[in-house]
Amino acid sequence: MMLFAGAYWFESVPGATETGPFNPHFVQDIGAAFLTSGLALAVRAWRPVYWPAAVAGAGFLAAHGLIHLVAIVAGHDHHAVFDVVVVVLPSALALYSALPDKEKIMRSWFARRLLRRYSQRYGYDTGYLEMLLKVSPAAFFKFAPLMKASRHREVVPIEASFAAGLTGAKGEDCGPCAQLVVDMALEAGVARDQIEAVVRRDVRAMNDDVVLAFRFADAIVRRSDDEDEHRDAVRAQWGQKGVIDLSFALQMGRMFPMMKTALGYAKECRRISVDGKQIDVVKQAA
Repeated sequence: MMLFAGAYWFESVPGATETGPFNPHFVQDIGAAFLTSGLALAVRAWRPVYWPAAVAGAGFLAAHGLIHLVAIVAGHDHHAVFDVVVVVLPSALALYSALPDKEKIMRSWFARRLLRRYSQRYGYDTGYLEMLLKVSPAAFFKFAPLMKASRHREVVPIEASFAAGLTGAKGEDCGPCAQLVVDMALEAGVARDQIEAVVRRDVRAMNDDVVLAFRFADAIVRRSDDEDEHRDAVRAQWGQKGVIDLSFALQMGRMFPMMKTALGYAKECRRISVDGKQIDVVKQAA
């Protein structure tokens, strides 16, 4: 409109007539600048590698928006709401959209904050995950969905799921990862005596659901010859979905300590405590 219908634009835009008399050449000049900025952003959208052109184009829009913002703050703008919506915000969005790798930067920022909150909440050392995020964000964001997968559960009771997960973590870990599973189980409402029973491998103290889950998980971890028998028992109780639920809990429980060890961060061994009570860990049957 500024290029081909300047007079109409001048009369239509709130506040334009308050800046002085209509100057068609000047209006066309500014219209050309806006058109160039728009084309630069379009090129960035078409080929992200051309982001420097978009930054240059957005630079004009940002400067234009800043001028309006200063006028608003100084109280010289009588159409502040209109200018914020139509000028200031679009210019800020244009500059943001022109920047390279903004999605990765924002995702990494949020991920770091979540890891720190997770570490504070459970007292768990997330150093290996933070290193992964820093050195190879692509690897981290491929590994991260396993956190969600570890919580998959459709049909088995919550205590059975955590029994399988804790058995898996104990099989690969020297304390911290197993402690994390214990703390999460307590948070989820699993009875303390059932958690202690799994840590001690005390089948007599387990309820029927926990026994089924523990024996299945333990057979898989030990690669026992009777794993089919325990898998069939789980299937008879909860169906094939039950086997899937426990398999996810078990193997995801093993995955994190395995990755931690492979990356060289599994340097700490400690006793497991359940709600503040130290428990003697038994890893294998006597």
